[in-house]
Amino acid sequence: MVLNFEKQFGKGVDPWYAKAERWAKKQRFPISHLLLGLIAWLKEKWIEQKIENTMKSVDSQVEQIHKEWDESQPKPKIIETKSEVEGLSNFEINYDISDRSGTE
Repeated sequence: MVLNFEKQFGKGVDPWYAKAERWAKKQRFPISHLLLGLIAWLKEKWIEQKIENTMKSVDSQVEQIHKEWDESQPKPKIIETKSEVEGLSNFEINYDISDRSGTE
């Protein structure tokens, strides 16, 4: 008497492709071979799409962090006064790091 069994190690739920591979192995030969090839192809496409979606999510998080960072930075104060020279202006730029206009 021969007993065949499979064991998945680790915690959590089996991914869809592991369940599909186990099911395909239980089918008869020509069908099981085709199903395993199809499942392997679908698994590859699924992983590529998952990576692409994760990268899009990371990019949007980076944009959000940049936006929050830019809003929290203090704004420089620019003061323009008339100069002694005709047609020119004097500019004074104050950058006070203790003034957190975006955070308060």
